[in-house]
Amino acid sequence: MKRCLILIAVVAAAMISPGSAKALIAAHQCNYCHAVHGAAGSALLNDTQAETLCMSCHGPAGISTLKAEVHLNDRNSVYPAFRITCRACHDPHDNGGNWLGGSNIRLTGSRQDATGYARITTPNSGVREVAFESRGSTAGMPTLHSFADADEDANGYYDGVCETCHTLTKFHRNSAAGSHNHNTGDTCVRCHLHASNFVK
Repeated sequence: MKRCLILIAVVAAAMISPGSAKALIAAHQCNYCHAVHGAAGSALLNDTQAETLCMSCHGPAGISTLKAEVHLNDRNSVYPAFRITCRACHDPHDNGGNWLGGSNIRLTGSRQDATGYARITTPNSGVREVAFESRGSTAGMPTLHSFADADEDANGYYDGVCETCHTLTKFHRNSAAGSHNHNTGDTCVRCHLHASNFVK
């Protein structure tokens, strides 16, 4: 009965606002991740854990060419261990609009209030805005709204997808502290691969 009511609510919401819930990849229909009949939990996911569902395609044995892993700190780190899961940084349904008026790529950020802006809940800095519109360049200059681009638009806010959370790293923190000159203009994931926990 509960699943039937959820299904009715989902269908009604889609009819009222047809563009509000979607998968951005044309080949991915709702049933790619959700099962109306037989799925556990209120989200009707094909797997009981969202992370397991994501890794079924994006993990080492998955079919996606975009491999990923959860974000862990280095085994030799002097800081307490952490584990950042897929949903902490990604919204599987939509590329969120960011606070600067653009649209984020790679399903980055999740909408957490009525503004509709893409945000990330960070381990040490609470909820922060994130702007990730470009994968960067190799021109040797920060690329506006990329991975870790310091305060590239001089608005006093460090909102690149990597630096949004970083408070204790040597480079590219979410404040003016530390160095922001490490591999300036390069793409962080060239060395810190998503498929290996971002650890170099």
